[in-house]
Amino acid sequence: MHIREATRPGDLGAVAALHGVLYSDEYGMDATMEAGVAAGMAELVLARAREGGDGPGRMWVAEGAGRVLGAVGLTREEGGWTRLRWVVLDPAARGQGVGRALLDTALAEARRREAVGVYLWTIAGLSASRYLYDRAGFTLTEEHPARFCGIDAVEQRFELKL
Repeated sequence: MHIREATRPGDLGAVAALHGVLYSDEYGMDATMEAGVAAGMAELVLARAREGGDGPGRMWVAEGAGRVLGAVGLTREEGGWTRLRWVVLDPAARGQGVGRALLDTALAEARRREAVGVYLWTIAGLSASRYLYDRAGFTLTEEHPARFCGIDAVEQRFELKL
């Protein structure tokens, strides 16, 4: 398994599909999860095309046996912050350090950009992701109940100041 930048045709579709299937199977979310992920990734690719570089952000995939098994993205945000996005890992790849390697890749990019910090939005109950965020030093800064992708959830914001 290796990590590479997600710039090949089909990468966005594979990452969106992985989100859609995994979050439906494991958490009962509806198709708006996949649609939201696809829309956000499309915005990143189009912004990069307009600007002619990686200024708007970057995305990486973990690939093994010729298929996408995980992903992470980092986008430029206001005030010198960056946002961690599209974190997903196929259940078959869990427990092998792939999630940590993806997160480390994104955090290294944030540091390279000399970002003020990194933030992310997630929902409560994603224990494997929460473990990674806690271990990396992220702090829960906000949470509130929400209807999210067809389920009742608690949305959470985590921040890591660099």
